[in-house]
Amino acid sequence: MKKYMMSISVLAGAAMITACGNDNAAEEGNTGEETNDNVQENDAEENNASADGDSMNLIAATQLDSDSPFVVGFERFKEVIEEETDGEVTVEIHTDGSLGGNEDELVQNMETGSVDLVVASPGFMAQATNVVDFFAMPYLFESNEHWESVVDGDIGDLVFEQVEDNTGFKMLGYWSAGVRNYYGFDPIESPDDLQNVQIRTQDSPVVTNTWETLGANPTSVAWDEMYQALQNRVIDASENDFTNIYQASHHEVTTNISLTEHDYTTRMFFTSEEIYSSLSDEQQQAFDTAAEEATIAARESDRDLAEESLDLLEEGGMEVNDVDQEPFIEMTESVREEAAESLDMVEELEEVDSMRE
Repeated sequence: MKKYMMSISVLAGAAMITACGNDNAAEEGNTGEETNDNVQENDAEENNASADGDSMNLIAATQLDSDSPFVVGFERFKEVIEEETDGEVTVEIHTDGSLGGNEDELVQNMETGSVDLVVASPGFMAQATNVVDFFAMPYLFESNEHWESVVDGDIGDLVFEQVEDNTGFKMLGYWSAGVRNYYGFDPIESPDDLQNVQIRTQDSPVVTNTWETLGANPTSVAWDEMYQALQNRVIDASENDFTNIYQASHHEVTTNISLTEHDYTTRMFFTSEEIYSSLSDEQQQAFDTAAEEATIAARESDRDLAEESLDLLEEGGMEVNDVDQEPFIEMTESVREEAAESLDMVEELEEVDSMRE
């Protein structure tokens, strides 16, 4: 079994991907590290290397700030691939949304060739292959260990293969963006507290169905507009992990986090098939090694930063309240069952359940 790298399937379905609400971006900061002002005008051929071993400069971009786990992963990828290729392949890292303020823009920029390495939520693949919505189910995982055993196993392999078969992307690894919790101006203790609450969510059908089932009114707001939306009470609440709540400074404009722990998040690290296939065999081997090392580094950083961020949020004045999750789990059971049936993944859902401790 391959833990991080999947087989290459080249189909041009990536253009089918449409915008969904961006997940996880720093609200402030408009310039990234090592930013080249003209990079978005570069033709894909300027970044691509040919299979005869020509040099390549890869553009890695994220909407998050330079302290994020995604950047930790990018930096590890850069370190390994530059060392393994003796500098034939180099990496330029851009942060703070300088090459795309949300995941939709980043994916579009990859399609045009101005960005080469991206981390995005599975929802951006949903129109190309809806199997990725499997990971959007609420309360699918019970712990980080449970999540890791699933994505690094047969189910993770299956999803990556489906993505590659229906897009022009080369999947490199499963990353995480922490455990998502509800936060806003008032704490919640039961689903009754969510009635008619305007909550910002992703546009994934499974995600919106989840919050509608719980009684809330899900709405889409770009992540880089969230601070102002919360400050002006355009929305009542949102849901995200501790690290992104803190790094986006949302603790300055909200007061409560309720530990719903409804989503152990899955993110996908990928490049384009065009980029990968243009590499020599030796460069591809280095690429694979760098991707594995980057995945390990990003996961470790995600968990370390989550603990630090929770402490900082509480020091900053946010109140954190425990939640009896059972009523939420029971109420969303139909969401999981319906999603599994529509995705033809009932057996996979049963397998995930069987892997619980």
